[in-house]
Amino acid sequence: MNILATAIRGFEEYSAYEAELLGCRAVETRQARVVLEGDYSCVYVLNNFARTVNKILLLLSRETVQNLDDIYNKALSIDYSFIKPDQSFAVRSERSGIHEFTSLDIARVVGQAIIDSYQRSTGKILKVNLDEPDVEIEADLIGNELFISINTTGNGLNFREYRIYNHPSSLKPTLASSLIIMSQWEGSSFIDPFTGGATIPIEAALYAKSSLVKPSGKFLYKKLSFYDDKAEEEALKKIGKKFDLKDKIVGVEISRKHFTGALKNVSAANLGESIDIILGDSIKIDFQRKFKFLVSNPPYGIRSGRKEKVLKIYELFVKRMDKILEDKARGVMITTEYKKLTELLGERGYKVLKVNTGLHGKLWVGAVLFSV
Repeated sequence: MNILATAIRGFEEYSAYEAELLGCRAVETRQARVVLEGDYSCVYVLNNFARTVNKILLLLSRETVQNLDDIYNKALSIDYSFIKPDQSFAVRSERSGIHEFTSLDIARVVGQAIIDSYQRSTGKILKVNLDEPDVEIEADLIGNELFISINTTGNGLNFREYRIYNHPSSLKPTLASSLIIMSQWEGSSFIDPFTGGATIPIEAALYAKSSLVKPSGKFLYKKLSFYDDKAEEEALKKIGKKFDLKDKIVGVEISRKHFTGALKNVSAANLGESIDIILGDSIKIDFQRKFKFLVSNPPYGIRSGRKEKVLKIYELFVKRMDKILEDKARGVMITTEYKKLTELLGERGYKVLKVNTGLHGKLWVGAVLFSV
């Protein structure tokens, strides 16, 4: 069975790696997508434990198309018997590339094809519910490649239930988890010197513990015909914690407002025993210890128009990192100014191991992996 996991563009390899850790075979990475092979247990496990992906989709069809007529015909040929006659459905669509039609056009055409196909095979007309459908079909067009799939997740996994305080420049939790995997952290001392709302420390602790991504357990797969609660329970039991924390994870925030918000998020995630949030300036504070891993999302200066000031912060922080990081430590920092950051790291003798570039919202960013 083919499964499609939607991922952060430019960071798909970390979603593929995580899926493999969870027992599902990654066969291909595409733009913001990872194609996997697995059974229904993979659907249960990925939805509950994969921290780097947004949605888990069951792939129904993958075809090359040229126009809306092609899209209609491809969608019409699919067997939709998995939808029960009393269930409602909706079609969501995303589009990437240059086309003479919109995502709404794709959703409309695929929706009509589903109604027509179901009526031909069963004699019944399916109900459409755009707000709270029982079954959600994704029809995504990447260039001229059409992916039609079943959304087993519902609202994206990037919406974390612990996040009760939203920092104005917060990092997507899925991207934060990708950076943690990129760093190859294994439970050693860990610091986020620009922690904001504490997304990175929280994601790190939850990743180590293999905590549920969505504790409420509200997933669309529970409405699908294949769902078996006992099989789900057995699949989830097999996932144990990844490693023990050797020390508390540390986050530092200079703003009292964001520091307070970070504490609220840590408390909501029940991680007070695993994370220390410090109010202070990472450029000046004396930690009286050193760390083996650093993962951070420093300020970009775009919203405030303080780009020059932010670059000065980068310069001062990089100069001071030798007082923060152990020998052979590793770090990942993500920023729109990744080229300048790479230059500063090189000037101070740090070895840049890799740079991943991709999209964070509408911003083109680079994650720089480096070692001491």
